Amino acid sequence: MYWNPDHSDDEDASQEISFGGREGILALIDCADYMFSDRPDGINSFKETMELVEAMMRNKIINSEKDLVGIVFYNTEHSPPPPDEIELETGLVVPKQTAVFMPLSNPSAESIRMVLNLRESDDCFDFDRKFGHSQNTNLTDTLWLCTRMFTRCGYKLEQSSIVLFTTNDEPHVAGTYEYQQSFVKAKDLQQLDVNVVLVPLSEAFDGSKFYQEFLCTLANESPNEFNFPQYQESRERLLNRIFRQDFRKKALSHLKFHLSDDVAFGVNVYSLSRKTRFPKKETILRDSNEVVVSKRSHQIVSTEENSDNASNKPLLPGDQRKVQAIGGEKIRFTVDEVTNMKQMLQPGLQLLGFKQLSKIFLTNHIRSSLFLYPDEKNVTGSTLLFRALYEKCLIKQKAVYCMLTMRRKQPSKLVALIPQEASYDDDGEPYRHSGFRIEFIPYAADIRKLEAFERTCPEVTQEQINIFKSVTKKIKFKYHPSQFENPVLSTLYNNIEALLFNKGDLDIYDSTKPDNDRIDAKVDPFVGSIVEMFGEDEINAPKKRAKITSEDAPDAKTPRMATYVDPASIVESIKNGKAGSVLVATLRDYLRQIGVEGISKLTKASLIDRIKQHHHL
Repeated sequence: MYWNPDHSDDEDASQEISFGGREGILALIDCADYMFSDRPDGINSFKETMELVEAMMRNKIINSEKDLVGIVFYNTEHSPPPPDEIELETGLVVPKQTAVFMPLSNPSAESIRMVLNLRESDDCFDFDRKFGHSQNTNLTDTLWLCTRMFTRCGYKLEQSSIVLFTTNDEPHVAGTYEYQQSFVKAKDLQQLDVNVVLVPLSEAFDGSKFYQEFLCTLANESPNEFNFPQYQESRERLLNRIFRQDFRKKALSHLKFHLSDDVAFGVNVYSLSRKTRFPKKETILRDSNEVVVSKRSHQIVSTEENSDNASNKPLLPGDQRKVQAIGGEKIRFTVDEVTNMKQMLQPGLQLLGFKQLSKIFLTNHIRSSLFLYPDEKNVTGSTLLFRALYEKCLIKQKAVYCMLTMRRKQPSKLVALIPQEASYDDDGEPYRHSGFRIEFIPYAADIRKLEAFERTCPEVTQEQINIFKSVTKKIKFKYHPSQFENPVLSTLYNNIEALLFNKGDLDIYDSTKPDNDRIDAKVDPFVGSIVEMFGEDEINAPKKRAKITSEDAPDAKTPRMATYVDPASIVESIKNGKAGSVLVATLRDYLRQIGVEGISKLTKASLIDRIKQHHHL
C-alpha cells in the first residue's frame, strides 16, 4: 500500500484495503512419469518438489502457523484416499487421475514428517503401485477440485493460492476442447480471487506454449508486461528460510491531526520495522507435560485479636495504593491517579510548528521511526489536506514538530514529521513510500553529555585521510536488510527443528560474518602505507609480578602449604548436618590431607559429597 503524489486529486488514494486473515495454499504436483525420471543434472523432479513443499511448510509454521497448507497430486492413475489419520472433507468428490495426499490443514510436525519420509523413501512409499502415473489429466477438473477444497476448508480465507509444480510446458495442445476449457476456468479463478503460482522445474521450460497465456488470463495482465517465472528464481524463493513471525498488517493507531482548535484531519500511524521476538516459551509439568497456568492475585492477611488464626481476602484494584518516596516523605496515590498523571493530552497529533530539515540530527533520534498516512475513513477530505501539507513541506524542506499521544493513558511524545518521496527498485516496486516519517525527538532531560566527547581529538593530515578514503572505496558493498538474517534467531529455530526431526548435523549460515579473505586481499596494498604513516600499534601487555628474592619466601613453583584442620570436627559437623559453618577452603585443605585430588574447581556441595563418600557417611 502506497500513495503516489503524482496521481490526480480526484483519484481515491485512501481506498480501503483489507489486511489479515488466514491464507490457504495448495501444492498441486504433477505426478507423470517424467517427474520421476532423473533430469540431465541428475535431480529427480518429484523429490525436488517435495523438498520445496517441505521448506514451504516449515516457513509457515514459523511465520503464520494458522495458515492452511494442502497437497494434491494430478496425472495419477489411481485416486486413493489420504492416510487413515487424515480425514477428507465430507462431500468432496475427487476427479479421476487426481489424488488428495494432504487436505488443507495447519502445518504441523506430523505433516512435515509425512512429506520428509515420502521424499527420503527409495520408492516414495511404493508410489507406482499406490498412485500410479498418467499424462492426460484434465487440468480444469484438477483446478475445480482445488477451489472446492478452499471453499470447504471450514475457514474464511483471506487469500487462496495454488502452487503448481510441473516440468510439462504443454499440458493441453492448442485448439483442443481441454485447452479452451482451461482458459474458461482461469477466468473463474480470477473472479474467485484464487492465485496460481507456477514453479517450472526445468531450465528448458517454454511458457509460450500454454502457461504464459493461461497465467496472463488469470491475472488479467498483458503478455508483454508479464514476467514469466524462471526455474532457479522460483526454487530459491521457496527454499529461502525467513525466521520471523508475520505481523498483523494494520494501523497502530487511528488519530486526528490537529492543525488548530478548529481544523483537524484523520491520519493512521504504521510501523514499517520492528524487532522480531523470540518464540514464546510455555511452562509445563515434568510428569504430564500439562501447561502450567499462572495467575497473580493480591491478598490481605489479617489476624484476629486474641487468636492466632490468620484470614486471607483478595485485595481489589480499587483498594490498592502506590507509594512514591520524595524528600523522605511517602506520598500515596491511587492506581487511577498514577495512570492519569502520565496523560497530558488527549490521543492525537498536536501541531507545534515547523523547522528546517537541516536542523534535524540523526543522533537525536531515540527510537525507531513510524509512518504517517492519511485516513479518509475517519475524516472525509483528509487525503487532500494531508497531501497539501506534505507537498509544501517537501518543497520548502520543512519538518513538522508535533506532540504525539498514541492512545489514552499514555504519555505524550515530542516528534518530528519528516516528508519523504517514494523510491522504487529495479522492478518498479516501492521500497520507500510517500508520506511523513515520524521521528521521536528527545526532551532536554533525555540528552546525555559524556566526558569522552569533550576530550581533544588528535589532528590528522590530508595524506592520512586520503589513504583511508582509498580503503573505504575498496571494501564497499551494497546493503539491503533482506540480505541479512538474524543469526541468533535462525540458530534457535534450526536447533528446534533438529531436535524435532532427529537431525544431528546442522548447516547454519551466518550472513553477518565478514569475508575476511576478501577484505584482506583488498586492504593488503595499503597496509604498508598505513604502518608508515601511523606507526605500529602499541601492545600494552599486563605487567608481570616481580619475584620475591627473600630466602625465607617460597618459590613461585613451590606448592602452598596446607593449613592444619581437625578432621574429627569436620566429619562430626557433616554427620550432624552442620556443614554450613565450615568454610570451603577448610574443606579443600582437609581433602588434600586425606589424599583426594581434582577438587580445585568443585563447589561446596561437591566437596561435602566427596567427604561423605570417603567416610561412608
